[in-house]
Amino acid sequence: MKAMDTDELKAAVLSGYANLENNKEYVNNLNVFPVPDGDTGTNMSLTMQYAVKAVTESNAKSPDGLISAAANGALMGARGNSGVILSQLLRGFSKTCMGHDKLDIELCANALNAATQMAYKAVMKPTEGTILTVARGMSEFAMAHYTEYENPVEFFSEVLEAGRVILSKTPEMLPVLKEAGVVDSGGCGLIFIMEGILASMKGKTVGISDGSTAMDHDQIDLDGEFDYTLEFTIVTDGSKSYQKTVIDKLMKIKGCADPNVMEKGSSIKVHILSNEPWNVLKTATAFGTVRHIEIIDSTDLDDALLPETDEPKIEYSREHTDYVIISVSSGKGLSSIMKDLGVTYIVEGGQTMNPSTQDFMEIIDNTDADNYIILPNNKNIILAAKQTCDISRKNVAVVESRNIPQAISAMLGFDPEMSLEDNVAAMSENMATVKVGQVTFAVRDTSVGGSTIKEGDIIGIVGSDIVACENNAFTAVMDIAEQLVDEETSILSLYYGCDVTETDAAVMENKLKKKYPDLDVEIFSGGQPLYYYIISAE
Repeated sequence: MKAMDTDELKAAVLSGYANLENNKEYVNNLNVFPVPDGDTGTNMSLTMQYAVKAVTESNAKSPDGLISAAANGALMGARGNSGVILSQLLRGFSKTCMGHDKLDIELCANALNAATQMAYKAVMKPTEGTILTVARGMSEFAMAHYTEYENPVEFFSEVLEAGRVILSKTPEMLPVLKEAGVVDSGGCGLIFIMEGILASMKGKTVGISDGSTAMDHDQIDLDGEFDYTLEFTIVTDGSKSYQKTVIDKLMKIKGCADPNVMEKGSSIKVHILSNEPWNVLKTATAFGTVRHIEIIDSTDLDDALLPETDEPKIEYSREHTDYVIISVSSGKGLSSIMKDLGVTYIVEGGQTMNPSTQDFMEIIDNTDADNYIILPNNKNIILAAKQTCDISRKNVAVVESRNIPQAISAMLGFDPEMSLEDNVAAMSENMATVKVGQVTFAVRDTSVGGSTIKEGDIIGIVGSDIVACENNAFTAVMDIAEQLVDEETSILSLYYGCDVTETDAAVMENKLKKKYPDLDVEIFSGGQPLYYYIISAE
């Protein structure tokens, strides 16, 4: 058989990325949980962008060197659980290819098998019916049948078909998928990548479609003329077409170029290059509600999202210290609370902006400490944080906080005189005593836990369960409080977001004090986007 050379492999990687990017929104819409978050398709696409950038900049003369570059790029750019798993698949594939100057069918089968094993090891409690299951289905078929093929295109086609079959069965493996009537989003994203690779192998390399708001791979230059690439959606009232007006307004903003605006019904998707993203977003709000904000950045994310603050770009201290504590936070108030508790550095991010592994590595590489502790504060950031521990040669540990109240309790258990291991144990034990709920809005229609939820509904979340679906945030907060408060509760804390006025927050505080007169009710301005309230009970 003819083995793929470096040019063919490069084309395959670019084609895989392009096919995923072109179908990113389809993958995003498969997400069952209707909260505004760093959606699966977006996270996988951003991860692949780093792989593509590494490949296009690589001078590798052999396939194994090029695959290694893609894996390393994805590893650093991994965002969200789906992105981390994708990076681990590439990492496992790369390790098997090392030292081989050609990629034949047998090596490909063994590499797919190693990729699956690596990805499963990255997840402490693997769940079947996910991207892991789809990857395993393809690798098992490859190992069982690779000797039957001489044509690599035929072999890869059948491997892909095995993956499609497994993907179609994921609703039977996860009841939540079956209830919503969808397949697994991460598995679907992986299939789109594989389809793009196969198309390239057939000589029909996929490019970024005219309808996509993505950058072409030649545009992936984080050091270019424009500091930011913005992608977002404006939800309008749908009464008339705004497309031309949006383009005209955006073109008048200084330091902006190449607006790509697509309108369908009440939804306007925007892609634009800019040095002043805050002005872009401010202009966009005149037409409706701005959602699904994505910023591909070449500078500090704080400056992009919070230009109104007086906070400078991160300045790293080279002074040696015993501990550096890194916390993910979104919202000036929440970040201030974490800094007051002793957090050294804040990584801007959260639900809609899942930081990459590189975001953590930049802090670790630019500072000098004996120990590092990362507080991810979101379940979809934990894997990226833990991947940092594997990459860094320094002593790095993750306290697996899933929200800010847990991180606050964890910091109260921190003792700079204790060892890293003891601190992780104490901080983890401390945060386990906190019960947390959140109030946000539904970004899509879905069915979860037997309840039908419509886009725009105000929803209350405790853990992974939607416990309230209301038409106002006040009622949702009271519903959550009933779930959290028990006879052992003494403190009820409320953190209100940037979309809540101080007056409304005070009304909410009074309602809680009236209902729970025996509790200490505390209220804080968190400033977090998208989540109206975060409630914790201790």
